[in-house]
Amino acid sequence: MSRVSNVLAAPARDYAEALERFGALASLDGPRIIPEGRSRFLTHGGRTPLAVVLLHGLTNVPEQWARFGAELHGRGHSVVIPRFPGHGDADRRGTALATVRAGDFLRTASAATDIAAGAGERVVVAGLSIGGAMAAWLAQRRPDVARCVSIVPLFGIGRLNAAANGVLAATLAALPNFLIPWDPRGSAHESPPYAYPNFSTRALAECLRIGLDVYRTARSLAPAGATEFLLNAREPACNNSMSEKVGAAFKAAGRGPCSTVVMDDLPANHDVIDPTNPHARTDLVYPRVLRAIEAPFDKLGVTNK
Repeated sequence: MSRVSNVLAAPARDYAEALERFGALASLDGPRIIPEGRSRFLTHGGRTPLAVVLLHGLTNVPEQWARFGAELHGRGHSVVIPRFPGHGDADRRGTALATVRAGDFLRTASAATDIAAGAGERVVVAGLSIGGAMAAWLAQRRPDVARCVSIVPLFGIGRLNAAANGVLAATLAALPNFLIPWDPRGSAHESPPYAYPNFSTRALAECLRIGLDVYRTARSLAPAGATEFLLNAREPACNNSMSEKVGAAFKAAGRGPCSTVVMDDLPANHDVIDPTNPHARTDLVYPRVLRAIEAPFDKLGVTNK
């Protein structure tokens, strides 16, 4: 598949402009968007030392990060949690995802980062799954991202290698769109009440395009800021090997510091951050993500002053 096109950055110059930009982003949450699906901007009435962008996963909504975002806000940080296009619709079948393209996802993630640039002196972008892949994509291309925290990122599916994931993405993009249940057994007890129980095959193809773009450009476009990959040793959906290879390429490029942490005390569960998932183990994951976000910036020169 073709490389994902660049998305232009336009950082907000100050807090007032950040508020204005968020108003534009929030205006995209029309009457069909459920309350849990609406974009969030948690502020302190002015610029803070750190602004954090939290990117949700495929078929989920900003509510996925609500509890952790509130914790970050309580610690004095500004927090931006955008809703990705096609998500949060009152029609929970997930049909709205079929027309969303890779560029649509990335433009939203970049717009949230623009807002954070005006809200904080430094910007950290963190995300889960496709949100984790987009966090890495932004860190590769935006020097104003001081740190990226990529949690079980979607660079590829299961044990398929990069070439096989590329074929899968191209095939899904060429075929008619299908809605496939996350749980083929029809049990939705682990699915958040605000998330779609199905995923769109077309949307999955677009998400794979983003992840594969990061994977293929990892050495030539290593981030200038710091990167941490947080993986689950028992990850059932995303390809940990591809994540480790991206981390190794970032580290070998020698630009910003990069580390990979594999947590071996988590169950075989993909969504490790949503507190409504009974297997999420947020008691273990939240402190680890918090440490990664708040790690000292002593060796980094990236600021938005």
